[in-house]
Amino acid sequence: MTYDGGTAEITKKIGTVWYVPKGSGADTNAGTTPDTAFETIGAAITAMADYDTIVVGGGTYTETGLDIDHAGIEVIFGPGVVIDPASGTALTVSGARCKMTCPDCSIVITPGANETGVVWSGAFGYINDVRVSCGSSADLGFDLTGNGIAAHNIRCNAPLVAAFKIQGDKIKLERCCTGGEAGDSSIGFWMTNTCDKARLKNCGSQGHETAGYQVDTGCTNGVVEECYSGGGDGKWRDADNAFVWSNFSYERLLFKMMTLDGSTAYNLFKVTGAVKVYDLFGHVTTVIANTSADMNLELYSTNGAVDITDSAGAPDIDSDVVGTVYARESTAGDPLEKGEPNATPAVIENTNFRDPQNPIILVKDNGADTYIQCVLSAGPASGAIHWHIIWEPITDDGFVESV
Repeated sequence: MTYDGGTAEITKKIGTVWYVPKGSGADTNAGTTPDTAFETIGAAITAMADYDTIVVGGGTYTETGLDIDHAGIEVIFGPGVVIDPASGTALTVSGARCKMTCPDCSIVITPGANETGVVWSGAFGYINDVRVSCGSSADLGFDLTGNGIAAHNIRCNAPLVAAFKIQGDKIKLERCCTGGEAGDSSIGFWMTNTCDKARLKNCGSQGHETAGYQVDTGCTNGVVEECYSGGGDGKWRDADNAFVWSNFSYERLLFKMMTLDGSTAYNLFKVTGAVKVYDLFGHVTTVIANTSADMNLELYSTNGAVDITDSAGAPDIDSDVVGTVYARESTAGDPLEKGEPNATPAVIENTNFRDPQNPIILVKDNGADTYIQCVLSAGPASGAIHWHIIWEPITDDGFVESV
């Protein structure tokens, strides 16, 4: 048996199957066949009993207060379903052992300002293919408070607080992802102090300025496996070192475009904790103005600065052409090396240290924000240098981000 409103095949059920095709049903109907379908999801929820099935066809549903509050309910969404309430939590699942799917596609939930997309408080639920679009307006994408929830391929974008707030025990997220927006100070995956045995596998976060992954103190026995963080995420955090981070990926190679505007100091990367830097180099992408200016790199805070490269004898960047490369190839007592391909190839060689990999450990000032800063003896009015850094954390809070 198929249903044109959702294209999903409905297997034979023990309970009743309820139908909701937006725009072609009526809540006064019986609701038990496609020809006698309800108009609203709320009508199906009111009619349902434990272990029933609800089939929802495409369309925009602006209903409020939707709560799947019976046990063993399966909700099957067809293509094109949008849940867009005017207020309140967009969708609540408080019944135990419920299942929500959208085969071969996904539904979209757009919660209102400072609201939540999905609150799943029922135990041992299964959720698949749901997207919550917070639009830098709603607070939370998914608030998972029930124990034993399994979620696959669910997504959230631009929450103000967090995309996934994990509060229940034995919750598993697989192939889930999220993206934040600059200025929202949000968290991607937030494991609160009430959760035990959380499992995240093949999940990804980017653009969440507070943290891509945050594990609060009190969490226990968690695993983050083959997950990634990057693209503007803040530092991943594990307050009690209670989680296993297996094959966790983060951005070790970062970039910063430095556009010259007459200034003599430019913050390139912000350093937190202690980090080891393996490579630090830049290349000219816009020819530098005709200005004689030496250049060096410093680790800077408002309390002082220490050399990363020496300013004495540093390369003069006057009129350097596109493709010119500057590289830190030796100790902090030596200047940046320069290779300028001005009508000729260029080779950068460290004459003092044959191993070009000469790591340096940078430690944040504990009293002020700390930056890798590019300092010029004079300020060219135009030109651009694209900087690169390759790094890894040394301390638990070690982190580098572009500024």
